[in-house]
Amino acid sequence: MGIRTKKRKDGTTAWYYDFTINGVRYREVGGASRTQALRAQEKKRSEVLDETHGLAYKIGNPKIELFAITYLDRRKHLRFHKRDALSVRNILQYFKDNNLMSISISDIEDFIVKRREDGVMNGTINRELTCLKRMFNLAIKWGETRKNPVQQIDMLEEPPGRTRFLSIEDAQKLIQFSCEHIKPIVILALNTGMRLNEVLSLKWKQIYLDDVIDPHIELTYTKNNRKRFIPLNDDIVKLFLSYRQKSIPKQKNPEFVFCSIRTGYPLKSVRKPFERALKMAGIEDFRFHDLRHTFASHYVMNGGDLLSLRDILGHSNLKMVERYTHLGSAYKRKMINNLNGKFSECHLYVTSEEKTQKYIKRETPQHVNITGFTDVSQEGVEPTTNGLKGRCSTN
Repeated sequence: MGIRTKKRKDGTTAWYYDFTINGVRYREVGGASRTQALRAQEKKRSEVLDETHGLAYKIGNPKIELFAITYLDRRKHLRFHKRDALSVRNILQYFKDNNLMSISISDIEDFIVKRREDGVMNGTINRELTCLKRMFNLAIKWGETRKNPVQQIDMLEEPPGRTRFLSIEDAQKLIQFSCEHIKPIVILALNTGMRLNEVLSLKWKQIYLDDVIDPHIELTYTKNNRKRFIPLNDDIVKLFLSYRQKSIPKQKNPEFVFCSIRTGYPLKSVRKPFERALKMAGIEDFRFHDLRHTFASHYVMNGGDLLSLRDILGHSNLKMVERYTHLGSAYKRKMINNLNGKFSECHLYVTSEEKTQKYIKRETPQHVNITGFTDVSQEGVEPTTNGLKGRCSTN
């Protein structure tokens, strides 16, 4: 009993503790050194003694459905409450009637298998695992459990993000067939890449049109809780100036930019009129969020850089905008073609035949006849250099 050492198959040494309290043996690897094993042993011995003498902190260990009520109630003020509620509903369908501490790593692996058999996408399963992990972390913090089994679970691989975007012609058709109250919404999304909830919750006080040098929109409540500034082009400035004069007198809540024509209150959804416009324009497999991809794609294809695009879209890193990198190939080639003729004033190499001709010219200069020059041995003829124009280009 005590601290022991053992050689592993790979040649490394493992130190483990081994002790008994009240007839129960506790034996486990404590670390890669004797000191680590001693510390692990003292920690485990202290936990066991506290539990034996009733000194350990009482753990609630409620059923998961009861804890879920507390979890959702304490987080209902957050923006992702609806997403959390949907994930919790799916989680409870599998884990209902289980206490928190009875849920093991194996149970969670079985949950993943079941969800995949139901045809659920990996991305959705990952969102549910993230929610379950957050539930266990908060349960530990609130004294309801001691462990988080999701901590040992690897997230599933997800396919690359969708990059469906419209051509200029299709975008114009979509605007043409959009009804009057969503047309400015579509135009704004195409010119700024704003998300739908950011557009519908937009207020006039967030729009700075008086800044002649830098008209912009200031977004405070964003997806990643970071303030961001979206520059406005001349088309959007004119749109806002015109729309403000027409819409504000009819709105019951003039604080918001986009309100319902019928009720006068801020819009909550544009799904039906947007789907109708898509159908009339003959556009298939397209969502409102793809307007964001359309903006980003054309921004890059017209020479925009990824760093600026990242800031405009509000992403935290470049990985999210790297999907648009290949779209900049046409612009890159255009920029490269602008160098035509700049660095090609002479050939970088000559053929063997040209070398021979040069050798002959050096040996018998009195008989050389260079293009653009007239033999100076001829009487009454002046030499000229006009014939050299274009002779040293690659054309």
